Amino acid sequence: MTVLMIAGHPRSGTTLLQTLCDLHPEMAVTNEFGCFAFLGNRYLPYARQIVDRWQRVKNKWAFDIAYADDHENLSKNNLRFALRHLYHFRKQYRGQVTAVSLEATYRAMFPYAKVVGDKWPHYLFRMEEFAQEKDLTRLVIYRDCRDVTSSFLQQARTNWSDANWIHKVDNAEKVAARWVRGIEIMEAHADKIIVLQYETLMYQPKQELQRVSQALGLDLAGFPTDMINPSSIGKYKKGLTPEELDTVMAVAGSTMERLGYAL
Repeated sequence: MTVLMIAGHPRSGTTLLQTLCDLHPEMAVTNEFGCFAFLGNRYLPYARQIVDRWQRVKNKWAFDIAYADDHENLSKNNLRFALRHLYHFRKQYRGQVTAVSLEATYRAMFPYAKVVGDKWPHYLFRMEEFAQEKDLTRLVIYRDCRDVTSSFLQQARTNWSDANWIHKVDNAEKVAARWVRGIEIMEAHADKIIVLQYETLMYQPKQELQRVSQALGLDLAGFPTDMINPSSIGKYKKGLTPEELDTVMAVAGSTMERLGYAL
């Protein structure tokens, strides 16, 4: 069995990648449950952090996409998921939270799965810590900074407008700078992670997912590649103002060029 972490700057395709993985018949990948963020903790602090995670999320999204369509009971189902996780984790606990104990917990929760794990974009920004975990497989996806910034700002002005952290990334300069930081972290640990480019995944899904399936020991045919749609590529052309686009290029242009993006 393999325990998998999916990361990447927000709006880079992490949700699509998590869905592709979770729908594979031999995989179970949760959605921004955040359990890997608490490696090294003892049981009681970990339990408090998991409950706090539920309190922050409640009905915003489903930890397990198996019940994602039950919008009316989303908060309740997320709480049940968190408590079931803690129930199984308590049986695996051996002094501190480890990738091995989380893998065993997920194994109990998803006995059919050969590969288990969690997706949370923000794992990327702690990759220096996670890269040292020998029992963890790390999968990072990146995307054109222009599309990331456009999509991020759209969310910042609508669904995320009330978030208490949004002031830190509420304009093109801040988002682009954070994207650059994420890319630099990814590059620094490239030898210890599986790196996917969003655009290549969109246009050559079987080629990219073959790399993932080989690394994880899975059958490529299990990935539902028919759900992949490249129509979101280049949406920045309508989503960013000329001034915002100039800002993105000033901040991230050299990094994008290094990654092979046409400027």
